[in-house]
Amino acid sequence: MAMYILGSAILVLAVAIIVCVSVQQGKSQGLGAMAGGSDAADSYYSKNKGRDRDAVLSKITIVLSILIVICVVAMNIISA
Repeated sequence: MAMYILGSAILVLAVAIIVCVSVQQGKSQGLGAMAGGSDAADSYYSKNKGRDRDAVLSKITIVLSILIVICVVAMNIISA
């Protein structure tokens, strides 16, 4: 019974990690930054508005990863 619970928990955590990573913004600015272009909208606020959200998502991703490792170790201990 515990194997099914841990297996389900791992599945849910894996999907949650995929969602968190997919929602995070990339570090690059795209082709505009590669060409050296900048426009008037490049203010301090527009450059940093996503940092808080990305920092929270990064911490959530780390916590979910640790939980997956704990579940996998627990599953291996139970199955032994």
